[in-house]
Amino acid sequence: MLAPATLIVACLFAAILGFVAHRASICTVRAVAEIVSARTAFMLASIGKSALWVVALTLPFLWLMPAAANGIGGWRLTATALAGGLLFGFGAAINGGCAYSTMTRLVDGEMRMAVSIGGFAIGIVTFVALVDLDWIARPQRTPALIGSVIAFALVISLVLAAWAIYEVPRIWRKRPMHLRIHEMVLSPHYRLSTAALVIGVASAAIFLLIRTPGYTITFQNFVQGVVGKGAPPPVSSLILLAAVAAGMLASTLQRGSFKLDWRPQWSWLRNIFGGVLMGLGTAMLPGGNDALVLYGMPGFSPHAIPAYAALLIGAVIGVLALKHIGGLDTRVVCSNDIYRAEVQSRGSILNSHPPRETSAARSGARRA
Repeated sequence: MLAPATLIVACLFAAILGFVAHRASICTVRAVAEIVSARTAFMLASIGKSALWVVALTLPFLWLMPAAANGIGGWRLTATALAGGLLFGFGAAINGGCAYSTMTRLVDGEMRMAVSIGGFAIGIVTFVALVDLDWIARPQRTPALIGSVIAFALVISLVLAAWAIYEVPRIWRKRPMHLRIHEMVLSPHYRLSTAALVIGVASAAIFLLIRTPGYTITFQNFVQGVVGKGAPPPVSSLILLAAVAAGMLASTLQRGSFKLDWRPQWSWLRNIFGGVLMGLGTAMLPGGNDALVLYGMPGFSPHAIPAYAALLIGAVIGVLALKHIGGLDTRVVCSNDIYRAEVQSRGSILNSHPPRETSAARSGARRA
């Protein structure tokens, strides 16, 4: 049984993760749209850095305690997993946000994202029905490749340590010199590299404490448990999911970006459709972009990197379809390691609510 103190510490890190993910507006779909529209890759680089930070912090621990690596499982690389990644990426683009972005925009008051989560649940139920019809196979568990990597852990750890020695001072030098620590923490927007560091540290701590498989998998297991087609997730996983959402909610309330948008529109059908594809893709993988980047890759699951590559391809297809066929605005602006929410087009389907004109928001140049 999980010790209460362990769960409390893990929830603290989960809340920090949610808070920072909201402040930095990190999203795989935005990362793809940035590449397509601006030919820059600041956000995608930050996603990669998050995974590297998790590896940099967990691999030395697993090297020193090899027995701990025995409990890390993975998922087999199959055509179903690749198809799941493609569907998830395409669905996330149609929805206008990936797993974390859907949550951050929901706590900002965009009720269309609640519709997306409903579609997500429908997609998982659809997967269960397809499995019952023998039209598709369930993902297959397999040992993670961490055991093979342990032999090279010292070399990998030294390389990542050298990168960390370069990256941490660089992040510190780029901080706003005129802000105090608490003012940087409460800055309306975080630099992407700063967010990657904090998200990586928080995810590594949660990974070592609880070995959670990811929040999209937690939701998948919850839905499957509700319909009687699988074991429900542990209560600890549900509490962690709630802690992530609480961190995001705390961010939107403190920053002043909450704006309730509840009036249904025909465009919400796009969110339902995108959510269904995301739910189906999650069940086929299993896991969404959060599970692949923060847990699958650091755990060296065989399916993680190829499936995430398929997810990116699906997102590219979706973004291009929305832009050229749907005529929708998918522009994303990033510069100098910052997502420029304040200069985003109000017509962009990938844009969330900007902060209200609070004393913090008025200092638009403030970045953590």
